[in-house]
Amino acid sequence: MIPFNSAFVVGALPSGLYAALYLHDHGVDVFVSEFRQRSADEKFEHAVRLLQQVSVPFEFGQNTVSIMAACDVVVVSPGVPLDAPIILAAAQMDKVIVGETEIAAYAGLSVLAVTGSNGKSTTTALLGEIVAEEYPDAVTGGNLGTPVSELLVEHPLAERAVLEVSCFQLETIHTFHPRVAIFSNLVPNHLDRYGTMKRYFATKKRLFENMTADDVVVLNWDDPELRVLGPTLSPSVFYFGLGDGVFSGAHVVDGSIVFKDTTRTVELFRETDLHIRGRHNVANAMSAALAAFLYGISPDAVRRAVRAFNGLPHRLEYVATVGGVTFVNDSKATTPESVMTAADAMTGPYVVILGGSSKGVSFDKMARHLTEDRNLVSAIVMGTTAPAIEDSLRQAGMKTIAHVESLEDAVSNGVHLLSAGGTLLLSPACASFDMFRDFEQRGDRFREIAQGRQGVVTR
Repeated sequence: MIPFNSAFVVGALPSGLYAALYLHDHGVDVFVSEFRQRSADEKFEHAVRLLQQVSVPFEFGQNTVSIMAACDVVVVSPGVPLDAPIILAAAQMDKVIVGETEIAAYAGLSVLAVTGSNGKSTTTALLGEIVAEEYPDAVTGGNLGTPVSELLVEHPLAERAVLEVSCFQLETIHTFHPRVAIFSNLVPNHLDRYGTMKRYFATKKRLFENMTADDVVVLNWDDPELRVLGPTLSPSVFYFGLGDGVFSGAHVVDGSIVFKDTTRTVELFRETDLHIRGRHNVANAMSAALAAFLYGISPDAVRRAVRAFNGLPHRLEYVATVGGVTFVNDSKATTPESVMTAADAMTGPYVVILGGSSKGVSFDKMARHLTEDRNLVSAIVMGTTAPAIEDSLRQAGMKTIAHVESLEDAVSNGVHLLSAGGTLLLSPACASFDMFRDFEQRGDRFREIAQGRQGVVTR
């Protein structure tokens, strides 16, 4: 049930657009306000067409305070900062500010939610595939790519949803209530927005604030912060872990992933069932399988989905092998920790392409990890963070570093450095906004360049 009659929706692409359409379909008077100027961009034109079709009023190039003041609530897209002038004005008027993710609560969806610093997209996608084995009408999205409001507009009869939930989305929840929630890991991220790890962690923990003793939380036993978080939570808590530990949850036993508690042991899948590379992906699959099992999905359904899952684009994605060089697209690696994970998945000589726009984190630990990796031939740095990354690498003792101005130059340099063969890994450790629209565009461009070297016609 929607607890308001009118809404001022800030942002028209795409979370705001579909939030407006969903609310309009359910009887709410909606006004859409997009601060950016209207352009010929297809996304803007698509938004205009859909809003005009249902006679929802909108504006571009401004956020009109007087219109906002006349509405019951302000609905904000996750990409809109909470210190934007229109949001600050709404707060001064004591307006309720809700995020698009809150629509999952209004719709009464049974939600399985995934958050964490790294790996949450792969975990969400696999969990969605597992749940769909027994509930084919279940939908998957959220921060993964498709906003929950769009899922509901396109699938109005959906009862279950698997949602990736970012810290930005958690800032503006009120009644959002997952039945099962995964917190995969916690490492420094988005400190440009939060300033401290304490504030970042506090925002992540909001995922659990509406959960009850009837719900289930899945935490990473191998993460010290999450291990001690468990006893402080109201829901039932289970863990997954690659290492040793005495806990109820998912363990690795002789190559099998098994659920163990005080009363039973159940095999969920075998490591050899996985097609995605890296120990981190074993952990991702463990958490997804455990959450699904605790939701009531059978072990047989878990195994079928795990065996069929081939991973996501931009996450250690195999692209091509040309002239002895294998190209791997890990553009989604936007933190130093995710680069370290990717490096650990390399089994032979490789060159890594690093750099992009800053998220306010240190590169020192990553630099030490890479410098100690005997498989690493060289690092190539680019983007606005290139000087900081290069400085960290040199302080760690790395001598072979190339500084380039474009992704095209990075690929050319990498291929030259791998004349004897190996892997060219795009794993930037940074956001993409200095050179690309988003990590997908960056990864797509890397794929185009790589495939173009073998004459493959790309999209």
